[in-house]
Amino acid sequence: MDPNNNEQTELLRSIWQQLVATHKSLSTRIDTTNERLESLDRRVESLDSRGETTNQRLEEFAAQTNENFARVHRNFEKIQVRLDHLETRVDPIAELDARLTRVETHVGLREG
Repeated sequence: MDPNNNEQTELLRSIWQQLVATHKSLSTRIDTTNERLESLDRRVESLDSRGETTNQRLEEFAAQTNENFARVHRNFEKIQVRLDHLETRVDPIAELDARLTRVETHVGLREG
């Protein structure tokens, strides 16, 4: 048997053991990285879901705000119409007083 042969065998065995150890180490690191990526994927999906929910709520709030604005605008228009009507309407007491004055003047209770 060649004495160098035993040395070469030991050298190859050592290289093989290093390769196996490196493979195990890399496999473990890859598995850990995969788990972290899966966890990140779940978090991103959760954030996407929350983002969609938030967007939906914002759209609902915007629609409700538009409805409220339209309702307030209609109410202001109604108020303006009522105010215009009140401003153009003759005061009922003044109108009655004028009629009473005309009647009293006509029948002679007042001087015209």
